[in-house]
Formats: sequence, C-alpha cells, structure tokens
Amino acid sequence: MLAYSKVGMNKRKESPVPPTLQQFKARLFRALSHELRVRALEELRMGERSVSDLQEALGVSASNVSQHLAVLRGEGIVTARREGTTVLYSVPDQRLYSLLDDARAIFEQRITSGAALLLDD
Repeated sequence: MLAYSKVGMNKRKESPVPPTLQQFKARLFRALSHELRVRALEELRMGERSVSDLQEALGVSASNVSQHLAVLRGEGIVTARREGTTVLYSVPDQRLYSLLDDARAIFEQRITSGAALLLDD
C-alpha cells in the first residue's frame, strides 16, 4: 500500500531501505490523521471520483481536496488515472476500508460506553 519514499518539495525520492513495520504504521496513520482525508476516503469507497466530485461532496475548495489527495497519493493510499482531461482517484487496497470500519467500531463502542456511564449517574 505505502510506497517506500520520502516526499519533499513535490519530488519523490525512492528510499533504498524499506521502513520498519512501526515506521510503516506511523506513516500510514499520519496520512490518515486529517478529517478531510478520512472523509475523502469514505467518498472513494463507492468508486473512482474526480477532484470536482470530491470537492462537491466534501464542501471544500478544489485546491484543498487536491492537497489532501496529494498526501494520500504520496503514501500510496490512493491512485490516480487520467480519463481525458479528468483525473480519477481510487483506493487500490480495499483493506484500508477494514481499517476505517474498525476505527468506526471503536468509536461506536466508546460512545456506547460513555452513554452507559451517564445512565449510571
């Protein structure tokens, strides 16, 4: 899923040594650490989308969407393909959605636990 690269100043340099598992996880979670990126990934769950599709769905500017997609693309979380003048983004590894579903389950459990604590008072 994640490329072994270092991104800086829009230039991608291949790293000769793959990251350790902990480094890989840290980079993955860092790339997922912004709400807008998670929302964009949820939109991509339904299939390929263009920047303008995502802009409309997320209610933010095209440049904002593009910046966040660049982070996700730089880590190999999303891929892009050109169709005419439109660039379509997708998630190549569907296991990412299992990770997001697990995060949702943890969230729901915390909400349920918090509500139970309120009812005990």
